Amino acid sequence: MLDLRYHVASLSAVFLALIVGILVGVGISGRGFVDKSERRNFENRIAVLQSRVDQLGAQKSLLTEQGRADEAFAQQTYPALMRHRLEGERVALIVLGSSGATGEVQQALAGAGATTALYRVVKTPISSPAVRKALRGSPGFRRLDTVGHELAQEWLTGGVTPISDSVSPLIVQEQRGATGKPIDAAIVVQASAPDDRATQQFVNGLFDGLSTGSLPVVGAETTNAAASLVPSWRASGISTVDDVDTPSGKLALALLLGGAPSGSFGVKDTAEAALPRIEPAP
Repeated sequence: MLDLRYHVASLSAVFLALIVGILVGVGISGRGFVDKSERRNFENRIAVLQSRVDQLGAQKSLLTEQGRADEAFAQQTYPALMRHRLEGERVALIVLGSSGATGEVQQALAGAGATTALYRVVKTPISSPAVRKALRGSPGFRRLDTVGHELAQEWLTGGVTPISDSVSPLIVQEQRGATGKPIDAAIVVQASAPDDRATQQFVNGLFDGLSTGSLPVVGAETTNAAASLVPSWRASGISTVDDVDTPSGKLALALLLGGAPSGSFGVKDTAEAALPRIEPAP
């Protein structure tokens, strides 16, 4: 709707520019550069263009009112659609780096009745020598992708957490919620794509560990994210929401966490649709 209003406004500007150009032509004709018939032609064209500008102005006003009605509808229906959508669900929120989407995600979870049962902020880049040194007593965990995979599994499934206990002091800069209880779903928020090999290997393993199994896992970013990470998330088998800073994005996130079919949703070119299919909240 906004794009259409901008399009109408642009057309109005074009027609106004044409009118100005014709008026200049009429002014020149008044000084004797063109004959009377050409002047009448200019005047007729001005009348037609002015009529078109008036029509576009009326369309713009109508679209503006329609946009306001749509916004009011969204504001009134959003709470009803979100209420109890994830009531009692225990969700893990895993943040890689620092991202402005974190607050938006937490608002969505609160609105849907979910609990952020596990919150971890992973420091990047990952120091490969430090991680390997911490795990030198754990055979089979020399590769960073293996470490990332196992760490994700320990965070989500509960039980004993030997890898998390060993590496969390090195790579986790902020945490809330204790491990040991199963998680119902997980969200990934990521500031940017890794720019070094060690971190990329760790992140690949982490995503693989998150997406292994039947738990819903969603990558979330805002509409103004500097660089979209949707392609990398989808390559790892993670569903995505690219507009979590909007009401529809928050609803899409809640629907996916609640078990809607996986996919990419939002407003960007990578989105399959704006929203998953909306089912009644339990």
